[in-house]
Amino acid sequence: MAVMDFAEGDKIPEFQVGPENHFVCVPDIPLGIMQQIKGFKNIEEKISETGNMEPVLQIFDQLLETQSAILFRELVGSRVIGFKRISKIIPWILEEYGMGRPTQPSSPSLSGSSDDGTGTSSSLGQPGGVLMLGSSQESLQDAL
Repeated sequence: MAVMDFAEGDKIPEFQVGPENHFVCVPDIPLGIMQQIKGFKNIEEKISETGNMEPVLQIFDQLLETQSAILFRELVGSRVIGFKRISKIIPWILEEYGMGRPTQPSSPSLSGSSDDGTGTSSSLGQPGGVLMLGSSQESLQDAL
């Protein structure tokens, strides 16, 4: 009798902010935070409701491996990562876990991993791709 291994082929989402800050996500979204994450599709609303970034950082604490979560908080504290970058990262993570919009690239420039001229190198639309955020400050919608 064959046994189905549901972990086989799972790719762990990874992203980076600049060349030196690499982050590794957990293999799967913890069930306890799934509803919270769905509510973060509009991060601007969430931050204005709470008045601070702490609820967002708590989500990242659960989505990222321990060392990545520590680095993420340090970079938010040092202002390397702010609202605009987090606004790009959350939808990307949701897509990687299959919770976002369909992962069909909207233009040929997003189908590969080369720089598309916006400062964002991307493998969006490719499961297990690595999101690389440069210094560009455009919104996710502009990048797509």
